[in-house]
Amino acid sequence: MSVERGSLRARTLRQLSALTVRQLAALAPVNAYTLAPSRLLIEQAMRAGAPPLRPTTTEPVDEDGIRGEWVRGPRAVRTDAVVLYVHGGGFVAGSVFGYRGVASRLSTATRLPVFTLDYRLAPEHPFPAAPSDVAAAFRWLTRRYSADRIILAGDSAGGFLAAHLAIENARAGLPEPGALVLFSPIVDLSLTIAVGHRNQFRDGLLSTQIARQAIAAFTAQPFELRPVHGMRLPPTVIHASDTEYFGADATELARRWQATGAHCELRVWPDQMHAFQTLPIVVPESRTAYRAAARFVATHLDTAPAVMTQKVPAS
Repeated sequence: MSVERGSLRARTLRQLSALTVRQLAALAPVNAYTLAPSRLLIEQAMRAGAPPLRPTTTEPVDEDGIRGEWVRGPRAVRTDAVVLYVHGGGFVAGSVFGYRGVASRLSTATRLPVFTLDYRLAPEHPFPAAPSDVAAAFRWLTRRYSADRIILAGDSAGGFLAAHLAIENARAGLPEPGALVLFSPIVDLSLTIAVGHRNQFRDGLLSTQIARQAIAAFTAQPFELRPVHGMRLPPTVIHASDTEYFGADATELARRWQATGAHCELRVWPDQMHAFQTLPIVVPESRTAYRAAARFVATHLDTAPAVMTQKVPAS
């Protein structure tokens, strides 16, 4: 585990957000009346906090049941691999449009094209719709790349879905992605880990009330990610904060991943909010996180054979 340096700006932002954004969010329960405006508000906040870099090119995809968007950021010149990004949003919100800036930055840092998946959201489409969509997108990409040239990445609920796919593929003996990049992943949908840790009161965005409502919309039977010893899991890097709601989840996932014998690196950032990497305009440390993730990706891609079965469409 490595611990990054904190900043006064990060601490101040987290504390101010906890007094404003988190309190306001707690007043709006996740239900049929609040979801539509909440989704719009989250998308607008994401677009403001992470606008795409210039020049970023995009190409929408609606093919064989797969919906999403190809994103190429500046300097994304590699064609030998790809990033499949699974966005966050508590399983009930988030979109490829809101995450275009995140994909742009990850594409720029890794120099790879990013495919951002527009998976089905709860409560309209509860479990197992989202995991099924992630698995289908991964299979779809294997028509273009060998599995070990696909980097699977995600934040928050998207991090849960990305890790879930790796575990399920390992359990079924299916091909694994070349590596995982997880930003502030959720691990335990029962929230036992999060509620048992002091961070439940320190995060600038999330609370137990908000998390419980979102997860209940996703599944009536909360479960947790439990890889077992001997599973052939991909090398993984996890970035989280020591003050975020799901910080203890991230630490526990790293421990469980390593216990299987798989390679896993945990990078802890002080005084940050949950999924701070998605707000690079207001959280400068997120840029460092992207560069660190890109170094991890490059290390593991460059040790694997560069095999591409079909060229990614120009965008």
